[in-house]
Amino acid sequence: MRILQVAHAMTKDDGASRHMLNMDRIFRQLGYDTVMFSHKIDARIAADIRPMKDFDGTRDDIVIYQMTSGTSFNQWVYRYPQKIVLYYHNITPAKYFWGNAWGSWYKCLKGRRDLKKIAANSFFAWGASEYSRRELTELGIAHTGVMPAVVEPEKYQQYAVDPELYEKYHDGRVNILVVGRGVPHKKQDEAIAAVDYYRRHISPKVRLVIIGNMKPSFARKLQGMVRERQLEDHVLFTGQISNEALCTWYRLADAVLCLSEHEGFCVPLVEGMIFGKPVLAYACAAVPETLGQAGVLLPDKEPGRVAAAIHDTLMNPALLARLRQEQQKRLQALSYEAILQQTAVDMKKIVSLWEEARK
Repeated sequence: MRILQVAHAMTKDDGASRHMLNMDRIFRQLGYDTVMFSHKIDARIAADIRPMKDFDGTRDDIVIYQMTSGTSFNQWVYRYPQKIVLYYHNITPAKYFWGNAWGSWYKCLKGRRDLKKIAANSFFAWGASEYSRRELTELGIAHTGVMPAVVEPEKYQQYAVDPELYEKYHDGRVNILVVGRGVPHKKQDEAIAAVDYYRRHISPKVRLVIIGNMKPSFARKLQGMVRERQLEDHVLFTGQISNEALCTWYRLADAVLCLSEHEGFCVPLVEGMIFGKPVLAYACAAVPETLGQAGVLLPDKEPGRVAAAIHDTLMNPALLARLRQEQQKRLQALSYEAILQQTAVDMKKIVSLWEEARK
């Protein structure tokens, strides 16, 4: 028996790709023979992954599909002749892309439709969170589990500080970080509105740093907001940046903010914990369970209340100390060792189900 993981695309530094690589490492540590396959492979990590044209799975292998969206590759998965194991990273509801990103709208809509077919061909499924696992159960998969993303603090600490970047922006301003793709449901526009309120009513010494690639249409909207509100000196768009720059920004940050309306897990919340920064996030989807007691959950996103929550948190030493203690507990629960142990338990069940199905 082998464990064969398959994915539509594997890209260096992509969250889903990193998770598949970490799962492969865990499976090997547990003693399983593994191979990874992908339809599209980033040349920088090609040595670890085989192209789908070389796929050689048989009924004696367990196939695990890492599902992220509505790609044409989903058809291969739901037509695979044996039932599979699904890992569901969650798919953004298509409504968020209506009228502004039709390609993404279609992919998300198709992904939700394909998920139903893939669920019918799955004998076990993991969700990245309890929020995602419930969705899988509602689709009729009898056996499910939760496997959070593997986030290893020590790997972030290996990246050196970018001295020029640190010196330039370590200037006494309150640096608020928003990390993630620039797409409508991530609500970077609402973060801009909150920082505008902060600048006008609390202190002008504030900077919003928006990190991540942007959908062009959404980028134009955000840049228009910045110009209209005369925030050019208070909002910085970095685009996609190196790991060194990302970790430097986390070290520079006074707070990490997430106003997203849909998250299947949300790695930036955990990254904020790794660097000991206060994390404030809108309480929706998987965010409350990912953050736990290690951050400040926001019940709404009215700009004044978001700005006040950031300021009140930063001005409360007792709260900051408590959050740092809770972050350590949460990081332990999400540690590689904790996920390794849970995977060992889940794999016993998976192998048992697989053997029963082959009789």
